[in-house]
Amino acid sequence: MKRTLVLTMLLCLGLASVGFAKTWTADELSAYSQDEIEAMGDDNIHLQIAYWEWRKSEADARIAELEPQVLPLRETLAELQARINDLNSQINALKSEIERLRNAGVQHLIKEGESLWLIASYHYNYNDGSKWPLIYERNKDTISDPNLIYAGEYLWVPLPMLTSYTVVEGDYLGKIAGYSRVYGDRGMWPQLYEANRDKISDPNLIYPGQVLDIPRSARSRARVDR
Repeated sequence: MKRTLVLTMLLCLGLASVGFAKTWTADELSAYSQDEIEAMGDDNIHLQIAYWEWRKSEADARIAELEPQVLPLRETLAELQARINDLNSQINALKSEIERLRNAGVQHLIKEGESLWLIASYHYNYNDGSKWPLIYERNKDTISDPNLIYAGEYLWVPLPMLTSYTVVEGDYLGKIAGYSRVYGDRGMWPQLYEANRDKISDPNLIYPGQVLDIPRSARSRARVDR
């Protein structure tokens, strides 16, 4: 009997608590700041719950309002990202091709009396005649006999283009510019001069041991030794 009475009293208190719980309007809730709500701690729990539910409903309504605008933007972003990925792929492919071509070698115009051994021995190539087989292997599709090469024909020397050059005895800017690993064009000596004016006061005076920068640009042709 006592247990039944206690349960009945607790139930009545619970119903009274629910029945008398206050409700707040959006205007009333918007009068509170988030800091004020958070500062309440364990007080006014019903108010805090109502406040956060109101904030959530406001956020949901805003999301629903913006969603029609966001979806097209997401689609555009996806298209742009796909385009960017495609362009990056093309750029990487071009870089790889440029690097491959640069390292594929430089063309050398064979002069009267030259041999593969002599071409390999040039200081701007291998500076070592015994490396002539490297040139032969690179040109086996056009050279059937390594002892027979002909003046006026071109062959590939498998070396990358130079980015700097150390002057040796007998060099001058036109001669350096004409080396196949520099520009392959003696007429481009002014480009060497302009790039090294901090080291060269007179283009007719350069000295063994000087290290010259070799600028690369769209005008740099670097094809044949003249």
